[in-house]
Amino acid sequence: MRAFAAHSRCFWLVAAVLTIAAVAGCSRQQGNSGGGTTMPAADAGAADLRILAGSELKDLASDIDAAARQAGVRVELTYSGTLDMVDRINAGESFDAILPPNGAYPSLALVKKPLAKEKLFYSRVTLGLKQSRARALGWDKKAPSWAEIAKAAKQGKLSYGMTNPTSSNTGMSALFAVASSIAKKTEDLTADDVDREALKSFLTGQKLTAGSSGWLADSYLQEQDRLDGLVNYEAVILRLNERPELREPLVLIYPQDGVISADYPLMLLNEAKRDAYTKLVTALKSDAFQTDALSRAYLRPANPGATRSPKLPNDAVAELAFPNRLEVIDAVLLAYQADLRRPSTSIYLLDVSGSMEGERIAQLKKALEVLTGAESNSVTARFVRFQNREKVVLLKFSSEVGTPEEITFDDPKAQSETYAHLRDYAAKLEARGGTAIYSSLESAYQIARSEHQRDPDRFISVVLLTDGLNRQGTQYREFRRELLDWQRAGETVRTFPIVFGEASSSELEEVAKLTGGRAFEGRDTNLAAVFKEIRGYQ
Repeated sequence: MRAFAAHSRCFWLVAAVLTIAAVAGCSRQQGNSGGGTTMPAADAGAADLRILAGSELKDLASDIDAAARQAGVRVELTYSGTLDMVDRINAGESFDAILPPNGAYPSLALVKKPLAKEKLFYSRVTLGLKQSRARALGWDKKAPSWAEIAKAAKQGKLSYGMTNPTSSNTGMSALFAVASSIAKKTEDLTADDVDREALKSFLTGQKLTAGSSGWLADSYLQEQDRLDGLVNYEAVILRLNERPELREPLVLIYPQDGVISADYPLMLLNEAKRDAYTKLVTALKSDAFQTDALSRAYLRPANPGATRSPKLPNDAVAELAFPNRLEVIDAVLLAYQADLRRPSTSIYLLDVSGSMEGERIAQLKKALEVLTGAESNSVTARFVRFQNREKVVLLKFSSEVGTPEEITFDDPKAQSETYAHLRDYAAKLEARGGTAIYSSLESAYQIARSEHQRDPDRFISVVLLTDGLNRQGTQYREFRRELLDWQRAGETVRTFPIVFGEASSSELEEVAKLTGGRAFEGRDTNLAAVFKEIRGYQ
């Protein structure tokens, strides 16, 4: 414990310097790759309030927009993960307000503190478990503690999906709920209180990871036969229960020692927009919005006079506090990335064909550098960089597939040299030749198969970046037949294509769907931002 605390104090000093430096950072382009999606205001003209919101609120966007218009306010919603949200505001992006799922981390990490804060609604972060598994564990009759959940996971009796705590609030809240309950601390958690072995036991059951709670729910449907449930917002789990693809309903399990709830505060950043902010808060806290819109979304109203959905349990549940010290948050998240989660192998397929010449290959080189922690002015830099127990395989391709470059991060003392090696590899990339996309994917899956044979518990993923159409080697129809054969044999590897340049979005999206991955839009977004977002899925 003392060593963990010492590390956390070190991380806190680094974090403080990085956070102060973040003010000088450059703003990044807004895109539509998952967390960077923008919903324009319904009326023409400039928005009265530009809001950066949690990505799981997309389902509520039309209701927010309608309530705003009735109040005479035009809003524009852009979506982001919690840590990335802080990064973007500290880097100088122009938003009038933020609407994170939990206000604790932004309140601690934002350089310029919010001018006003109003909590709009709530959702508990909990475990959604198949009815049959809940009965088998006896949790349908008596709620377990987080310690019992961790024990069941370690014994192989519980498998679940959860978002990556370094990119999404649900995973972060669950991790700190486990840490707080094991330490028997409802508030003021310190680094000395954190039981790493208990967290590791809990994370043994995490068989599916994701960068956002919405994508996690979609992915659970694809993998529901091999999972017992998922950790998510109760609102997301209840909406998931309504989907016809779900073969067995999920029971909401609220651990007896408490949960951390998302409190969704609207936080004002621009004093000039206070009037529009006040009008929007009034509209969103009205009985009509709090009863009708929130009830449909299974969110708990902040207004005590509003009526909530009857599907939301009325049982009292203990509330655990989110850590109130930035050094504790940073230390636990860094430990998750480097030591607590499953070891992983990430295979990067890099298109270096002639069409990548110029700005495109420059973006690729920059994106790879970001994964070494090169963005020293970024709050999230230390979370997105490659970590201990990770293996990275770089495989460049053009007309032919190149030789794999394996880079391992097994020795923490040698990480600076390993990062330097990766940056040197990126700097030497040159663009020439044609494009053999599907031959490169075949090679990647062969590498993945060998990795899985060596270590069946290792999490393996493929990231494909291409800016063109397939011209050489295996053609898509042939590759698709092979992919379906691999899928039937249970050998597909989660694949994350980045649609860039003139690449075929339909083909790449189908590859992502067939492998349980996700396609990312890279044409209108800074490529480094896409690479950072994908880290939440690895």
